[in-house]
Amino acid sequence: MQFKSLTYTSLAALDLSDEQLRSVHDDAQSLNGIDGISGLLLFNGTHFLQWIEGPPEAVDDLVERLRRDPRHSAFEIRDERMSDERIFGGWSMKLVRVRSSYHLAHEDVVPQLPAALPDHVRERILGMVEKISEDVEL
Repeated sequence: MQFKSLTYTSLAALDLSDEQLRSVHDDAQSLNGIDGISGLLLFNGTHFLQWIEGPPEAVDDLVERLRRDPRHSAFEIRDERMSDERIFGGWSMKLVRVRSSYHLAHEDVVPQLPAALPDHVRERILGMVEKISEDVEL
């Protein structure tokens, strides 16, 4: 079976509360489990970075729901590809809160990544963490 993996970034709503962030995560865990989607959600206080993977139609449907979600804006797809395997198959959605500085974000993210994560995926995620850190510092 082929899986679609897609990574996007977005800007959190200015008034996003901790309760709303928990709701984002809870919604993702429950709905993604039903739809066969797995992934990783990073939040640095202002930006989201999410890696989603699963059946292509389910990922496309999720992207359309995400585009309409008022809890964030400036939705931008950063990477999209097909794969024969899942990277985060054990996680319906893992939430990692990261600090906005790249070096601190790196310290927050690296220990959360699965040990068996392929180097090219690890590099992609850390490169995107660097990008959202740069966006915050602008």
